[in-house]
Amino acid sequence: MSGTVKAALIYPPLTDPTSGYHSLNYLDSYARAQGHRPAEIIDANIEAFHHSHTPAAYEWLRRELSRVSTDDLRGPDALMARANRLGLPDPDPERLRRSIGVLRDPALFYDYRHYQDAVEGVISWMDALGAVGFPGQFRAGFRLHPPPMVSIGSVAALTDEAVLGRLNRPFQPYYEDVLIPRLAAGGHQVIGISATYQWQLPFALWIARLVRRACPDVFLVAGGTEISDVWKCASRPEYVFQVLADFDAIVVGEGESAYTEILDAVAAGALPAGHPNVRLHPRYGRQRQLPLRYERLGQLPVPDFSGLPWDLYLSPERFVYYSPTRGCYWNKCTFCDYGLNTDGPTSPWRQDTVDRMVADVTELSRFAKFIYFSVDVLAPATILRFAEQVVDRGLDFRWGAEIRLEKYWSDERCELLRRSGCVAVSVGFESGNQRILDLIDKGTRPEQVRRTMTAMTKANIGVQMMGFTGFPTETREEALDSITFLRDNPDLWTLGGLGDFMLTPGAIVAKDPQRFGITNVRPVEGSDIVRMLRYDEPVTEAARDEVARAKADLNPGHFHRPWLGSTDTPHTFFYHDRYGTAVRGVLAADRVRLDSDDRTEFLANGSFVDDGDAQLREAYRRIRSDDPDGAGELPAGRHLFRRADGQVFALNRSSRLFLDLFAEPLTLADAQRRVWVVEPAVAERVWRTFIGQRLIRRHRAPDQPAPAS
Repeated sequence: MSGTVKAALIYPPLTDPTSGYHSLNYLDSYARAQGHRPAEIIDANIEAFHHSHTPAAYEWLRRELSRVSTDDLRGPDALMARANRLGLPDPDPERLRRSIGVLRDPALFYDYRHYQDAVEGVISWMDALGAVGFPGQFRAGFRLHPPPMVSIGSVAALTDEAVLGRLNRPFQPYYEDVLIPRLAAGGHQVIGISATYQWQLPFALWIARLVRRACPDVFLVAGGTEISDVWKCASRPEYVFQVLADFDAIVVGEGESAYTEILDAVAAGALPAGHPNVRLHPRYGRQRQLPLRYERLGQLPVPDFSGLPWDLYLSPERFVYYSPTRGCYWNKCTFCDYGLNTDGPTSPWRQDTVDRMVADVTELSRFAKFIYFSVDVLAPATILRFAEQVVDRGLDFRWGAEIRLEKYWSDERCELLRRSGCVAVSVGFESGNQRILDLIDKGTRPEQVRRTMTAMTKANIGVQMMGFTGFPTETREEALDSITFLRDNPDLWTLGGLGDFMLTPGAIVAKDPQRFGITNVRPVEGSDIVRMLRYDEPVTEAARDEVARAKADLNPGHFHRPWLGSTDTPHTFFYHDRYGTAVRGVLAADRVRLDSDDRTEFLANGSFVDDGDAQLREAYRRIRSDDPDGAGELPAGRHLFRRADGQVFALNRSSRLFLDLFAEPLTLADAQRRVWVVEPAVAERVWRTFIGQRLIRRHRAPDQPAPAS
């Protein structure tokens, strides 16, 4: 080990801008412990975002938006792009900078009214930025919603330079002005790109193309969960390196020792062919495929996060991820398809010792107040022993983790967790129906889950619920059991809700379809990277629409990932720390009509979409609605209102007349006087609806000075 190899590790768009991810820091910290020099860690996701609102990039964006055309698109892609252009906001860099300031401010961040405005400001900017690629390609700001040809995992699309280039156009100034010149001048011998989420893959592929052109002699390697998924889910082996053609090698599975052996090999002038997790490009010849290697956690050093650009993230606090376990000790759930272990649904269960965990968090807590245990699940006895030592040593930090709601968690044990700094736990309760839980092989009972939730809540630990409907053979009544369970226990959970079951190829359900009553199991049409399967099962299909309507109002959160309202995001944990189990009420309070609102100025929180033919308007409503399937035909005379976060509402003529009052700041008392012919009770219902749906937002409270012009 010479330790002389110069390496850069890149985390590409599009992902969470509120904190740095931990994968690259684990790789780099392990390699440094083995004698290698520190890598240059580049969070291209947050760098690209901030570069987008620099003066030069803003001028580029304005020019590009003035000449954006969708004439080269055909069919559903063209309709989607044209529809999404309707009502797109103008980019407003000043509003964006104010929003960034609020999200970093240790006081304003925790005022939910300011927080909502700030998040909507970021989303609005990203909506405008995305329009230079495929209009509508960004959702919730930092989620990729690509054209169907890309999202289904088509090799043709993922290797199409025009498609990838268009998706990446919003970040073209960053690539050309910052990232590629930096890499070209850096003298790196190894460049690694890590992709954790599917949304990052098109950006990782494009960056790889640019790097290969600018640095033809560099050893270019890809890793991360998404790269492993491409390897695992490719319907033909040759597809892997057709998609990942610009890379010299990929790392499949866990990467600490694989990355270090790559550095060793490059230092020796050799190919890294000895590690079983390294897959060399076929141009280097045929290789013997060895069983994957899983790391020994006791050999991994505490990750060093000091190299991340903490002054750039959209948060008032530092939040780091820590992984003292890998795999799942339960390892039975029939829906689960995680990791690369072919003998079961998840990767092998391993956990570090409690003493090392305490030593690690002692060091990490000097750097960050918030530590999230990024694991599949933590074993109850381990958590308890960990909490005991944290309390005994008087450590002061906040933490959370994903756990199973075991009956193990008594009132006293939950209280100990809270005293150790635990502010929230994420739990996969999956279903409120016992037959479905048994089919899942979850090993829990709804009543026992409720008792554990009660104990956690009594200790002021937020319980964030994750579940789904639509498991094979689930009837309407069984799905409603899950909805009823959450609806009847609103004080026992803070955020979360119910998603939709998706069948993945590695799940036990897919391997034994007859046992679960499904037939005609098949890949999604057109997919070459088969991450999800279609199937026929008439029981759940018959109840789907009714169940979707019934669960639509369950989630008290107002934003999707990565913002507050989604399970286990940094912002969600910050709010849990500040407000405890009352966080749900804090979020709901801003959607309630207050007595003081008669004297509070309100402003319309969005704009009407007035142009476009009927086909485009209907497509726009369906595409941008939270309900991805829409709600049937758009009734005649309805007006589309695009809220600041991109959500679309179809309003009748009278609603528009009321909403137009708030084109300029107006108090409710003044609004009532302007519609004096309307019964006060009717107007009051309108105000409550507008506030509840955030169609109007509070602009200035009574006696608050007007903003400076």
